[in-house]
Amino acid sequence: MAAKAIGYVSDIVLGQSGEVISRQAQKDRLRRHAAENGIELLEIFEDEIYDEDVVTRPGIQRLLAYESEYDFVLVERVWSLSRNWQSLVVFLKELKRRGRKVESAACLWDCVSQQARHYFRPGYKPLGGAVCEAPALESAQPATVRRPERLNFVYLKRRAEPA
Repeated sequence: MAAKAIGYVSDIVLGQSGEVISRQAQKDRLRRHAAENGIELLEIFEDEIYDEDVVTRPGIQRLLAYESEYDFVLVERVWSLSRNWQSLVVFLKELKRRGRKVESAACLWDCVSQQARHYFRPGYKPLGGAVCEAPALESAQPATVRRPERLNFVYLKRRAEPA
């Protein structure tokens, strides 16, 4: 019997660059991940506007109101929900209360992704089997760092305290 999932996406803004992982790109990744892992993806919920108050988002409200049987919520990466553990854990607790969990199609190693993986069960392995694969040492390129001509410590000076 195939696992059943509902998906969730929201625009993910990457750091200070302002680049966005679009909802459409995330949906494509969820569908591909579900097909490759024998998961029946029943529905995908989405929010256009990212808000740290996860449970009040309209798409999350529709997700929580979903009445058909499913095993877990599939996200492309936990960041579509939040990068802040305190904001995320409220949603995760509600899912756990309902006997559901979150699975991620991407295997990221940031703190929030790690905490989310281990929240529902210790020793979690991604759906595809092995934990993220690292490139073989033979394919690794040595790093070369050029020594600067002059060292500049201006950023290390202590700023004056405001009066």
